[in-house]
Amino acid sequence: MAGGGNCRLRVYSGFPAMLTRRSFLRSTIVLSGGAGLRGLARGERHATLRLVHGGAAVQVPANFIGLGYEMLSAAQPELLCARDAVYVRLVRNLGSEGVLRFGGIVADFTRYAPVGPVRTEPKNTVVSEASLQQLRGFLNATGWTAIWSVNFGRGTLAEAVAEARAVHRILGPKLTALELGNEVENYGRGSHPARSAGWGFTRYLAEYREWRRAILSAVPGVCFAAPDTAASVAWVEQMAEQARGEVQLLTTHFYLGDQRKATLAQMVQPSADLASRIARLGEISRSSGTPWRMCETNSFFGGGHAGLSDTFAGALWTLNYMLLLAQAGCAGVNLETGVNQLGFLSWYSPIRSDAMGAVTVGAPYYGMLAFAAAGADGAEMLPVESADAEMTAYAMGRQGRARAAVILNWSDVDPVRVSLAGLELHAAEVLRLAAPTLLSKYGVTLGGAAVDGQGRWSPARVERMHGDELKVDPVSAVVVRQMRPAGVQGRS
Repeated sequence: MAGGGNCRLRVYSGFPAMLTRRSFLRSTIVLSGGAGLRGLARGERHATLRLVHGGAAVQVPANFIGLGYEMLSAAQPELLCARDAVYVRLVRNLGSEGVLRFGGIVADFTRYAPVGPVRTEPKNTVVSEASLQQLRGFLNATGWTAIWSVNFGRGTLAEAVAEARAVHRILGPKLTALELGNEVENYGRGSHPARSAGWGFTRYLAEYREWRRAILSAVPGVCFAAPDTAASVAWVEQMAEQARGEVQLLTTHFYLGDQRKATLAQMVQPSADLASRIARLGEISRSSGTPWRMCETNSFFGGGHAGLSDTFAGALWTLNYMLLLAQAGCAGVNLETGVNQLGFLSWYSPIRSDAMGAVTVGAPYYGMLAFAAAGADGAEMLPVESADAEMTAYAMGRQGRARAAVILNWSDVDPVRVSLAGLELHAAEVLRLAAPTLLSKYGVTLGGAAVDGQGRWSPARVERMHGDELKVDPVSAVVVRQMRPAGVQGRS
């Protein structure tokens, strides 16, 4: 099939040819069986962090960081608007570039009505032209762009074409890509399936091509993100192989599991399924030349688990997860936030807004903030090694030289003293990500400071490194970065 005309999707790939599935799995630091859930203290541990000479660096896109919303959030008046200075500031804290993704299950229960009235019900959402104008203002204010899903599951092609025209016209250069539907491999399942029996990739691709042709005819040059699977890497692989040139961004989702069966161990121990999945996605992306994005993700599906997803454990998991994806060559990640398809505010939300319009941050926001403070977006992830089984560590830099590092100590009893001599970080400063306990919902800080009620954050306590060693407290993380001019909190 023909390509996407003059579509220019702004994604920076930079996938390392040397990062094979086997070497990635071998280089992933594996936590021992009960990491973070241990018994008696053994005293201070010692570890050494060094660069792997000859290892391949991975370029992280400047717009790697992202947030994900159910489509009903796009329809909510005054939610994502330029006048909400707090929300705008919270987004901009995370980076001058990023991607908001609007989709989710609600996307397949959404229709576009130019003059409204808007509706924000999970199974009956209506987006109007005013909704799109409000979103464009928010994107202008934050500097971010959007991925927009049309109703491929239960809508009509004519409706999708009309909506795509409006979205493209109003969002303009702020539209990264269109998606067709949500979790498409599941359309033939459930008590009210969106497709008849026998639904599979062959039928999906035929319908995708029909819809894509019609939309491209109406909106020449628009980019497409697909297939947006719930979990199927096989469908992503088939999309990459069979629709090369017809998709500009490969997309899929990931959750640790069902919130009804959630455990703390899932958050503090490595996921073999995740490691295997992202290694395979990286291979698919490199072989096809098409970048891939984890466009919907968070801890546990169903809105997360209260008492786990909304705690400091959620912040540490978020930080480690984002760094793991960046190290694996993922083009970006959209962490779900806000009201979900079940109609309540998800426990895992980094940014929270109540019925009165007040906007605050949840504990996971600090994981995203630490990622941004490390300057990972737009940098290179450099390969590092350490023999400590209860520590994960990452290094970022430019042209093969380290400029920052993030270290997470997963032991709940033992501090670790880490030698950074092998990174050659000179004149470095330290920001600590900490909380009273692993399951604290409140009192989470980065650099000794919390985000204030106006959405502002600035470190209150910045340590200067003296020598090459650094102590990392139990169940905490540190961001180590080269000193920067006063008032500059952005990338390294």
